[in-house]
Amino acid sequence: MIILNKLRSIIILLMIVFCGSCDSKREALGASNEIRVICSELDKPVIRDYLSSIFTDTLFTPEPEPYYYLKFSDPLVYNELNDQSKVVVAAVARDEGNSGYQLVKKLLPPNQFKETELGDPVILAKDVNARNQLFMIINAMSVEQLFATVESKKDFIRKQFYDLFVERQSRYIFGDDRNKKLEDSLKTEFGWSMKIPWGWTKIKANFDSQFVWLGAEMPFQWIGIGWEDGNLVENELEAGEYIWDWPKSHYGFIQFHDYKFKLNQTPYGNSNAFRADGIWETINVKEAKGGPFRSYVFYDENNDKTYHINYLIHHPGNDKSIFMRKLDLVVKTFKIEFE
Repeated sequence: MIILNKLRSIIILLMIVFCGSCDSKREALGASNEIRVICSELDKPVIRDYLSSIFTDTLFTPEPEPYYYLKFSDPLVYNELNDQSKVVVAAVARDEGNSGYQLVKKLLPPNQFKETELGDPVILAKDVNARNQLFMIINAMSVEQLFATVESKKDFIRKQFYDLFVERQSRYIFGDDRNKKLEDSLKTEFGWSMKIPWGWTKIKANFDSQFVWLGAEMPFQWIGIGWEDGNLVENELEAGEYIWDWPKSHYGFIQFHDYKFKLNQTPYGNSNAFRADGIWETINVKEAKGGPFRSYVFYDENNDKTYHINYLIHHPGNDKSIFMRKLDLVVKTFKIEFE
């Protein structure tokens, strides 16, 4: 009985130590649009090509801007960077002098090292060295073995990185300091709700014109919500024309440009929507502005209305993709409360 009690005490102690070590992990560091890639200069061209074939999303502002920037570092500084939010440790060249190869050998148990060499060379794990972290190891015997995984891995990897972005950003933009007073007033007056981050204000709101215009600065951002009776977007042509004419009618002094204009169908809440992406520009104003935009247009059968939710940003000379993705999270909280 004494031995059994001692054994139980040891197990409980180990559980406490284990749980305490998990809780003691600090929050992962690094920008939400950066991936820290740790590999040797020898493998850098191959790993860059591989990751670029996975993360293909590009925002045109109008200059192309990637959703993720690859930040390469030498394996010798691994211990200084292993708590970043998105870490990729990679090795392809089977060379004993390859520092990345030596690092991967240290990180993986011998059996897993061999399994990745002979089978799937990509491992993706969460919270390895910090909370809210994605940690990827690439250990490939050849370039051919690695690139053979692009099609099978692409959607899965992209989803994990997107989910991490949503997790990290949602805690920031949808915290307790949201503009709940504005949220409540819009819900009461117009019958729909949307989570509105701190710093956003109402520029224009009119029930008769069925249009609400919200704005924020640093950077310059707009969200426009409009609605009309009936189904005005039964097909792609109608949706495209509706979106194209909308900014002049509602903002008054901007228009959409045909450069990189894209129109696709996509799920939006409980509805199917048409999504447009492209470039906007001011017209007939002294100070020219412009930048990227996105629009969602959908028909709600319950109250027989067509809704258009548009957002745009002006942030010249600076990264815009991260702000555009934040705005996408905001507008996707739009919810129709009653008919």
